[in-house]
Amino acid sequence: MLTSLEDLYDKAQPHVALFNAFAQKHALLGKAAADHIGYKCASRESYEHNRVWFEETAEYSFQTMISGRRVSTIKLKQPLDTTLGPIWFLELSDQKPDTSQTEGFDHAEIYPTGISYEGLIHHIEQNDEVQKIERPHHTTYDIRVGNGFVVRLEEEALVDKIRSTQM
Repeated sequence: MLTSLEDLYDKAQPHVALFNAFAQKHALLGKAAADHIGYKCASRESYEHNRVWFEETAEYSFQTMISGRRVSTIKLKQPLDTTLGPIWFLELSDQKPDTSQTEGFDHAEIYPTGISYEGLIHHIEQNDEVQKIERPHHTTYDIRVGNGFVVRLEEEALVDKIRSTQM
């Protein structure tokens, strides 16, 4: 569980460092932008604790159901600074119905800015293994960057996706 904003930023730093190393390795500045970072909860109690706490400390939050679990998108009051720009959003995920999820940061997402989505995938494939992941709600391309952390490629920013599908 996260206990404070300081705890969030402290626990995120090793993942931000992995993200920045990935962005630099692939020379992504001008080709992609940082979107959000994902934090998965190991229990419904952890999710509820974190969600309530963030509702009190965040700019705003939006909760939806995805694949049978609650997922909140939270706009932070202060971003996580990365090589590809600030990360203003945290995606907080409830435990999966199969209880397979462990607690902690698991991914950061990027989307193309100066290149097409297919071009971004191809660009990264030149130096890394890119795994196509087909989910019930959408398909992504994932790159494992260390310690179980993934950089995920998306076609657009999460808030744009929410706006187009939910509103």
